[in-house]
Amino acid sequence: MGTDAYLAFIALGLIMIVVDGQMLYHSGKRYLSDVDSEGDSVHSMAKLVTVLFHLVMFGFLALLSVLSFDFGGNVLRAIIGNLGILLLLLALVHAVTMAVMSQMHEARVVDERYARLSPPRTTTSTNIQLQRSALVTPVSGQPGGDPRLSPSIEDQVN
Repeated sequence: MGTDAYLAFIALGLIMIVVDGQMLYHSGKRYLSDVDSEGDSVHSMAKLVTVLFHLVMFGFLALLSVLSFDFGGNVLRAIIGNLGILLLLLALVHAVTMAVMSQMHEARVVDERYARLSPPRTTTSTNIQLQRSALVTPVSGQPGGDPRLSPSIEDQVN
């Protein structure tokens, strides 16, 4: 592959990667914000995932550009063949990125449901006082409080 074909492959590869990364970022932002109303954490998580996507794909582009795939010797065939391999790698990394965003979405859904279903917490000072108090009746003549029961396990949700 000549210099012109090499530069054309690099330019077309960069354009494809950047366009796909931007589509992942914007759609991932919307997908993750459907669950959570905190905009800052959604934006930063989507940015982190898409930065990882870009780094992986730029690495694949650099490696693919160094490998010599002629695809029959014709310059146009070499460019199209290399772009085809890049597209297959792009599709694979895109699918992995979508799976990561889906896992993040599911984790947020579970956290939100758990927050809605969990009962309001009792103050920890009440639980500590109940645990430190005497559990048996003191011997006559000794100071101590009335016997109390320890809180049930259901009341000690952390």
